[in-house]
Amino acid sequence: MGKHSKNNNERAFFSHAERQAAKYGRHSSGLLGGHNTAGGNFVDTGWGSHKRTLDSDAMKDLDACSLTLVPCVDPVITPKGVVYDKQVIYQYILDRKAEIERELRAQEGLSKSDLASRRPSDPSSSGGAVGALMGRTLVEDTGKHAADTSFWVPQLTPQSKSLLDKPDGVVRCPITNEPLKLKQLYPLSFTRADESLTSAETLAKPRNERYICPLSKKALSNTNPAAFLRPSGTVVSVSCVDSIIKKDMVDPFTDPPTRLKEKDIIPLRVEGTGFAAKTDEKALKVTKTDVMGF
Repeated sequence: MGKHSKNNNERAFFSHAERQAAKYGRHSSGLLGGHNTAGGNFVDTGWGSHKRTLDSDAMKDLDACSLTLVPCVDPVITPKGVVYDKQVIYQYILDRKAEIERELRAQEGLSKSDLASRRPSDPSSSGGAVGALMGRTLVEDTGKHAADTSFWVPQLTPQSKSLLDKPDGVVRCPITNEPLKLKQLYPLSFTRADESLTSAETLAKPRNERYICPLSKKALSNTNPAAFLRPSGTVVSVSCVDSIIKKDMVDPFTDPPTRLKEKDIIPLRVEGTGFAAKTDEKALKVTKTDVMGF
């Protein structure tokens, strides 16, 4: 009989085959579960870094708020095409302004206390004046030691950095990090697929059955992206914008029709559909750690 140390999974090192088996959740030892997991999905029980494309269930809906990820009751849009619920984004702006004010007060208090701690209490002992005798400036002339620098003495470290960085006094969009202003939040006007339903009943419908394009009458979703017309606030499909509206650059939903500029047409931000070719977001990277018994 061979030695026990030569058995599989009993070596003093981690072999390549064992590492690959552990990465995909396959344990070659029968004691550790040498069989496939439920559905043959080894990645769910493996370890290490795995990349996968997010499916459609992980994508935000076209009409969903970018903060709460639920369908908007009173939708507004930014110049970059980010959709928010009006009440949610207003509360975010108020909270962010209060937070910036607290950060500025903390920074101001730190600057005052830091300046006071670095100011020498006794000017005569600061070491700045050294006696001069007969045109010479020597330590031996005064019997005093030259001033030293010390990391632990605040008075001797005037160039040390403060603990708090200067806060950004601008409220920024939590998605694009662009400056966010109330006057740049434009109200959206979706066309309901069923006008007989109330707003609450429409929001309870599936994502592909809530709103339609008023021109093509097709459902608006991540697979059929939409654009916002700023003069009228109407949301239409991107295909209709390219094939109809951009020919004359006129908003047909205003009375009288309004001339459009390029900045008046804002595409709604779409995360993706779950397909690799249609998904703009990066693939999800998950790092798993599993303690193996071999």
